[in-house]
Order: sequence, then C-alpha cells, then structure tokens
Amino acid sequence: MGIGPLLLCVLLIVVLWWGPGWILGEALGVRRILLPVVAPLLGMGVLTVIGVMGNALGLSWQLLPVTVVLLVLSALLFALRLTLRRRFPDKFAPSEQPAVFGKQRFAGSWWILLAGLVAGGAVAAVSWIVGTEGLQGINQDWDIPWHANMIRLISVNHEWDPSIAGNFAYYDTTIPEAPIRSYPIAFHAVLSLFWPMSSVSIPVFLNVFVLVMMAVQLPLSTMALTMLVTRRPIAVAAAAAVAGWFTVYPYDLLWRGPLIPFFAGMLLVGPFALLAVKGAVERQKFWIPGIAFGAVGLIAVHPSLAFVVLPVLVFWLLSALIRRKGRILGITVYLAVSGVLAVVLGWPIIAQMLKESERVSKQVWAADTDRNGAIQNVIFLNHGSMAMPILTALVALGCLAVVLRIRMWWYFGPVLAFAFLSVYTMGTDNPRFMTLTAPFYDDQWRIFGILVMLLVPLAGLGVAQFAEAIAWLVAKIRSRSGNFTTEGTKAVRRRPSHVVTAGAAAAVLLVSGIAAIPYFKQNAQRININTKVDGATLSASEVGLLSKIDQYVPQDATVLNDSCDGSVWMYALGNRMPMIRHFEILPTNRQLLVLQKLPELATDTEVRDAAAELGIEWVYIADGRIRAWDEPKAGLTQPDSIPYLKLVVREGNAALYKIDWSQLPGGKEAFDAAAKDRVQLDGVSGILENRNPDGIAPLGRIC
Repeated sequence: MGIGPLLLCVLLIVVLWWGPGWILGEALGVRRILLPVVAPLLGMGVLTVIGVMGNALGLSWQLLPVTVVLLVLSALLFALRLTLRRRFPDKFAPSEQPAVFGKQRFAGSWWILLAGLVAGGAVAAVSWIVGTEGLQGINQDWDIPWHANMIRLISVNHEWDPSIAGNFAYYDTTIPEAPIRSYPIAFHAVLSLFWPMSSVSIPVFLNVFVLVMMAVQLPLSTMALTMLVTRRPIAVAAAAAVAGWFTVYPYDLLWRGPLIPFFAGMLLVGPFALLAVKGAVERQKFWIPGIAFGAVGLIAVHPSLAFVVLPVLVFWLLSALIRRKGRILGITVYLAVSGVLAVVLGWPIIAQMLKESERVSKQVWAADTDRNGAIQNVIFLNHGSMAMPILTALVALGCLAVVLRIRMWWYFGPVLAFAFLSVYTMGTDNPRFMTLTAPFYDDQWRIFGILVMLLVPLAGLGVAQFAEAIAWLVAKIRSRSGNFTTEGTKAVRRRPSHVVTAGAAAAVLLVSGIAAIPYFKQNAQRININTKVDGATLSASEVGLLSKIDQYVPQDATVLNDSCDGSVWMYALGNRMPMIRHFEILPTNRQLLVLQKLPELATDTEVRDAAAELGIEWVYIADGRIRAWDEPKAGLTQPDSIPYLKLVVREGNAALYKIDWSQLPGGKEAFDAAAKDRVQLDGVSGILENRNPDGIAPLGRIC
C-alpha cells in the first residue's frame, strides 16, 4: 500500500470518526475544548439514531442522504437552542463553565496534555503497525471476518437493519430459530459509509481504523476517564502517556477475536462519563440531547458497554450525594431525563438487542486458573502474558493518591467491582454470579480488559504522585539550604515548582518506559499472534484468489466452502457469497450433507437435491485451517477425483472448482428448477430467504 492510499484512508476515518459529532456538538453548544474528546461519541449516537429511525422511514443508508439528515437535524437543534435562549434568557442562559483544570491549572498545562497525548499515541500506534505487519496483515482467527463482511454487506445493501445479520448468517433456515437473530451493527454501518471511497481492502481499512484509534482516541479516552477522578494536568497527561503500555487492554482485546467493535466502544466510555458528569454538574441543559445521543451510540456499538458506564456513574452519584447535598436532586433529575431521552431515541435498536439477550446470557467461558492465580493476574496486570510489575507499581501509587484524597474514594467502587468479576471469571466456575457477567458473554478477557481500562487513570495518578513527591523533596532540600525569599520581616518558603513536578513526571515516565521496553515488544507480538500477511488460516495465495474470485464466479452465485479454512473471508475480500459466512455459523442439515457427500452427487438423490436447493454450482477448497486439529469436511478432501468437478483456477494452496451439472442426473434443468425456493432478500446478492428452510445441524461448534 502506497503512502497516498494510506493518507486518504486516514483522512476519511478522521472525518468519519470526528466530523458528525463535531457538527452536532457545535449545534448543542458543547465547548470546543471538550469536542475533540466527545465528538466520536456524539457522532456514533446521532448516526445510530439516523440509521434506526431512517430505516423505519425507508432512508437509504448512503453518505449523501445521511449527511443531509445530519445537517438538517443539527440546524434544527442549533435554531432551537438560540430561540430558547432569546425567549427565555433566565432559564436558558448559558451556564457558567468553570476552567477545565480548576485550581490545578498552571502555565503550560495544555502543552503537558499534548505531550502526553503524543507520547501515548506514538507507542500504541507503533505497536499496532508492527503487530499488523505494516497494516497489511489479516487476522487469522475468530470474529474479524464477520465484521469485515458486515461492512461490505451494509455498503452494498444501503440499509440499517440489525436483523440482516441474521439473514446473512442463516439464509437456509428460519431466522427466529437461528442462534444469531440480530446483531449490533452501528460500528459496521458507520464504517460502511466511507469504506467504498478508500480504495483499500476492508482488512486494511479496519487496520487503519484501529491505527487511528490507537494513535488518538485511546489517549483521548484515557484523559476523559482520568478527568473524572482528578483534574491535575500531570496526572491526566501521564495516564494518556501510559495508555498504550498495558497488554490486557487494549492489545489482548484486539488479537483475541479480535473484538474491534467492543474495543471501539470502550474508547467511548470515558468521553460519555465525562460528558454526563460535566453536563449534570454545570447544568448544561442543551447537553441533555447530546448525552442521550451518546448513550444510544454507546449501546449501539456494543450493548454490554452500558453495564460499564452505569457502575461508574452510580458510584460517582453516590459521591455527589455526600459532597453536593444541595444539588443532588438537580443532578439526578438531569441524568434521569437524559436516560429517558436515550431510551426513546434508541428504542428500536434496544428492542433488536433484546432479541439476542438470551443467546448472550447462555455463553460460558471456562475458568483458566484458580482463585489465587486470578488474584495474581489482577495484581500483576497479566493474563497469559508477562507480568507487569512496573505498571503495578504505578497503579499502586495511584491507589495511594486516591486514599489520600477523600473526594476520589468513589472511584474504588467500579474498580473493585470489576476486580471481583475478573477474579470470579478467571478463577472459578461458580454459576452464582452468572447474571453479573452475562452482559459480557461471561468472557474473562473482556471483563479483565474493562478492569485494566479503569486502572489506567490510577497509573497516571501514580506518576503524578511520585513526581509531586520528588518536587516536594527538591523544595525541601532547597529550603534547608537557605533558599528563601523575604517579604518584609517574614521568610516565605518556596512551594514545589510546577516545572520541577512536570520534569520529574517526564523523568519517571522515561525511566519506566525504558524498563518497560519488553512490554512494548510483547504488545506488538500479541497482535502478530494472529495477524499475518501469510498465515495458517489465510495464506497469501488464498487472499489473492479470494480477492479476485469475482472474475470467475457470477454475482448471484453461492460458493460451497468449508468454514474452517478461511473462506469465510470470501465476501469481504471478493464480493462473492460463500455458503458458510463465519467460523461460528453452524450449517443446516442439507449444507452439512453436501459438505460430507459432495462426491456422491451423481449417485445420491438426497445429496443432489440438497445441492440444487442451495444453488451450489461453485466449490472453493483450501488447506489453511483456523484450528490445526480441524479435519477438512469429508466431501472436499479429494476434489480432483470427482469427474463432474472441473478446476477453474488454482493459486498456491487454494483452488476454485465448478460443478458441471450437465453430467449429473436431471442435468442443468433440475438445478435451475430448484431455484424457485430461493429468493433474494431486498435484492442483495447472497442474502437469501428460503421458502423451504432447513433445520440447523446439531454439531455444537464447527471449528
């Protein structure tokens, strides 16, 4: 990939991620020093509302109509804000907005924040670039082809409807009975608006998207979360600087799955909490719609993130109950109104997500250690990776800083809650707390990632605490050396200098960073575990053939494939539909029959009828496996010995065949006649409804 396409791709993602929310934020009067942090949250929210409401009204999900609706909506909100302020100046006058850092501000504060942002973003971005083999690698494991396929599906379909994920997965059975009936598609729908203009493949587009998240949004989100705990600039900047050092969050979330939508949603947790808290405390009435939009965007990216934000806000609210007794009613009403408005705006997508709640709540991940091992993982911030004592020390210092300041004690609430859930999911199989872990698929990796995300601000506080101790010590030594100034007859001792504190913090980060170089190497290696240009599931040859498969296979065809060999990437890479579209999708009975007995098409009427009913005229075979122990499906093991299977093209370890139906009983006429039961759903190639649906094969898991 040349520098030109890369820069264009970065520009498109920056405009997409910040642009819509910036427009909405300006309309609602969100001040510009806050906009860079919360614009992605607002943008995801308003685009989600446009998507779900527009789908009900028949709005085509394309860039032009969506942009028009966004501009009209923002203009209406802007006009409403100005009108209310002019007609009711007493009630809607601009609220006083206190300084961002309050009494903690000093000259150079913003430069220190910028330095922290750049430092943290640089480390995270380099780790991602190295781990993805220069952004060219494709993840060889579980979830990423699903996300890639959804982006192409929505960009082709121009429709925002979570139920199309069910049709995409299970076109040969009745959707209400399928394991996946719906899916949160906000992440995919938003990216689908700009991907067609990027001139890069979807895997590369996703890699560049995560690069922007790592380089900018990760430290920004960390700053927002840290601002809830402290407004000390050095602590906020230090937290941003170390945001990309931890392994569990974000790197393990990105290679184990990878959980890109979940990770992107986690980056919106800090901005949402900060917007909600500042709006409630400062009584920013016009921010209420923004908070509501943000809540919709958060749950639309991943519904489980609501259960991350709620503990943070609840414990903060309990703290406010003590510290802000006279204002607690107003704050509570403010947040409640925002929540009700969010439910109203987001109800269509909330209703869709409730369809999946039963399936999600049944997911169970086995413990991989005992309770003592889980506690050690939490203390040393590792889970299958190296221990991180340097970061543990910084977090411990941050905990000490919180203990010394009673106003921060509330933050221990969400931290301890997720620490408990982390120990529980990693170290026990006790079903007693299954309800608490159900929103996160009972997934120890997600829950531990959430805990580490909450711990990063404490690491920033630890750096600041250590730096302040050094500055105090320096001031103490200088004062004992007789370094006093006099005002009249009084001796005035020098206070610790902000310059000395900032310098000490930089020194602490530098020394810690040098010692943490093995962490950085590990983080890139973790990403590279599954992300390869030429991997075990998808070789370079397979990627090459899948990327040009549209040169051989007609638009409306369905290609017989073994889901465990990487062919589930076929639609995302080559715009042609494989029969099985994801590693996790269980085949129907007739799909499994064809996979097992393809060589018997000429002799077994049941197999032949099943293949015709599925519209199978093309067969893709490769020897890459997502799991080394997986055996190829029996019917695909010796394709060259099948007389009616004609080789069309072979590239390395991948091959495409075509079935010559004229050599089979009934001929091509029988094959064409079976097409009467297959209908395209809304004209989208490969998204079918079957008038004669089949049942799902009782296999458990395919791969």
